Amino acid sequence: MKPARATFLGMVVRVEDTGGLGPVEVEIAAGGGPVTPASRVMVRAVGRCRGLLSGVGIDWGTGTGLLSIAAARIPAVTSIVAIERDPEAVANARRNVDRNGVANRVVVVQADLFTAYDPDDRDLLERLIGRVDFLIANPPASDDGDGLEWRRRVLDGARPLLEPGAVILLQVSSHYGDERIRGLADAGGYRFVETVERSPRTPFDLSRDDLRRALDVYVAEERRGGRPYRFYLADGSVVDARQVAAGAGPPLTSWQAHRFERTD
Repeated sequence: MKPARATFLGMVVRVEDTGGLGPVEVEIAAGGGPVTPASRVMVRAVGRCRGLLSGVGIDWGTGTGLLSIAAARIPAVTSIVAIERDPEAVANARRNVDRNGVANRVVVVQADLFTAYDPDDRDLLERLIGRVDFLIANPPASDDGDGLEWRRRVLDGARPLLEPGAVILLQVSSHYGDERIRGLADAGGYRFVETVERSPRTPFDLSRDDLRRALDVYVAEERRGGRPYRFYLADGSVVDARQVAAGAGPPLTSWQAHRFERTD
């Protein structure tokens, strides 16, 4: 689900701030990517929303398995299907699930969006239609549109699986703007509820290939006449993506977790 990055096989990261769910140790391996600032915001959101999460959940684009592991520690959560496309990341997430002692609650499935490769996993997802109580997703930026197309595909693909009232925790950074974030519910079947967690303004690190590609998408969208993106500078002033691409910076953003709800 996440774009390939450098291999850090064998490096173990201990994440302490999980919103009260205890430290999680994850191995970083090829395909899964590092524990990013966005991942850290999302795991805090899982912990702080633990009173809303129960029953069966899906963690889309699980990467290292961090969010699934944290959610599996919530007593009211019975099981989690952790979805990941990259086979090396799938294997690594399974190791991390074992490492943290939650293999009895988390099943890691290799899938393209919500279509599993293994027939048994396809049967598992089919049995969950209309029965999933919550969805957690920290998708990458899309390489087309306004950068939110992956999020729209996730919400669209999850719709048949989620029961009415299901909780969705979705990572979307502040530079997209409130109108775009709230507008993710416009596809139907969802409503925006609130922003549940945010980081301080943090560098939008253009040394990361994925963020550099995302900036290119934002610039193209602005040139097509789309809404400007909003990055902050150290002095508090606001610049758009084209200004960042032209050298304004270093740009700052806030990594955020938002709560949506399945409405029907």
